[in-house]
Amino acid sequence: MAIKTPQQYLESLKDDRVVYFNGERVPDVTVHPVCKITNDWVAVDYIMNNDPRYQDLLTDVDEDGERVSFALQPQRNREDLLRLREVVKLWARVCFGKPTGAKFVAKDGLNAVTVVAPRVDKRYGTNYSANVEAYRKHLQKNDLAFAMGLTDIKGDRNLRPSQQVQHKDFYVRIVEERPDGIIVSGAKTHISQAPACNEILVAPCRAMQEEDAAYAVAFGIPLNTPGITMICAQPEIAADADLFDHPVSKAVYINDATIIFDNVFIPNDRIFLKGEWEFAGQVAYMFANFHRLSAETYKAMELELFTGAAALMAEYNGVEKKAHVREKLTWLVMYTEAVETLGKAAVEQCVAEQGSDLVYPNPMIANICKFYFADNWHQATKYIQDIGGGIIVTAPSYKDYMNPETHDLMEKYFAGSARTSTENRLRMVKLVRDLTSCYEDVLTIHAEGSLEAQKLSIIQLADWGRYKAAAMRAAGISGAEENPLFAELPHFPPEL
Repeated sequence: MAIKTPQQYLESLKDDRVVYFNGERVPDVTVHPVCKITNDWVAVDYIMNNDPRYQDLLTDVDEDGERVSFALQPQRNREDLLRLREVVKLWARVCFGKPTGAKFVAKDGLNAVTVVAPRVDKRYGTNYSANVEAYRKHLQKNDLAFAMGLTDIKGDRNLRPSQQVQHKDFYVRIVEERPDGIIVSGAKTHISQAPACNEILVAPCRAMQEEDAAYAVAFGIPLNTPGITMICAQPEIAADADLFDHPVSKAVYINDATIIFDNVFIPNDRIFLKGEWEFAGQVAYMFANFHRLSAETYKAMELELFTGAAALMAEYNGVEKKAHVREKLTWLVMYTEAVETLGKAAVEQCVAEQGSDLVYPNPMIANICKFYFADNWHQATKYIQDIGGGIIVTAPSYKDYMNPETHDLMEKYFAGSARTSTENRLRMVKLVRDLTSCYEDVLTIHAEGSLEAQKLSIIQLADWGRYKAAAMRAAGISGAEENPLFAELPHFPPEL
């Protein structure tokens, strides 16, 4: 089949999957008024892949002469990573800063198991690499949307997976091994776009110890498999919301579902890790490497939208020349461009996987970039809200604006600068409200890993030997010459 049409994609979701939304079973996600928001957003992947203007970027022609999604290809060199960045940037620019979810998150999981599976095979003689490649072909040939099941429910965060007290299913685990496969139970949460996807790629979210071996499991499976139940996240908006009041959240409902696995059968050829506990953390770590690159890329596009909204809000309020406003706008420009530059640097300085032809983003730069944009997000929110004013949260609705009895009053009293219309000012107010919601704040901090996760990675990846050698050399302490970067440097200050 290769590339699907949007209509074929939507039809593929009518598969008796078990989905609950707001306390009720959803018989058909394609017609549910809120789930449809996610479906239509995810369908953009299929719209663009069929558009001749974008096919050279978004698709490749495989060995059978069929077009397949480039996002599903393994990343073998710096140019592949740069191209992947451009794909994510395009997705994000089209979808108001939020890339279409058909392959956005799970492609990073596919890249992770592609890198780690050969390591497991080499040590244990397993066949996971072949399974991963067969799964990739299955995704490509059927042009499937797939979600990434990484984050476990976790239960008591102070206890390891095998130590949990109430029950053992806070993390997805193997409960039975059979000659033809395994049975798994447990739950994953924060799983973006899952009810709008065909499959889920499951992987461990953390490093494991030997006693946690049952939790070291990775696999790919259809989301209508018996035993899988999805519970949709509570949306930010009501089903009857409009694009005027909710320009982003009416167009993008990420639907971070919770997925329960109740004795789900996974056939052998769909398994990518089965108890090899030493490699659980490597899969999670490698996913983070790729996904932080994806996050930094789309976030830079979201920030250009954010900064543009701040600039227009300043103009519409007539305060764009005020010194304190110009200072805030300058900071927003630096923030936006720094995230874009750091994200690109992680690709430019990518790392080659030893013993293979695969590459992955530079982990140090990727972690710094993710920490930088997440740690500064609330400052950016503060600035744009300060520029926008209290009207961001107190403006009446679009229905009031369109009501003949109140329209003229709103047109008169909600005007700002004479250089723009009242309607445009209100539209920008609503956009700023959407962009600076509580959901956006929490999403930016916790998606792709918490701030503490970034800091932990950064301190572990730091080249302490280089830093210390530089300081020892300047202080006149012997030992700096043991570092190859400093061993051949001329003596300083010179003895003339």
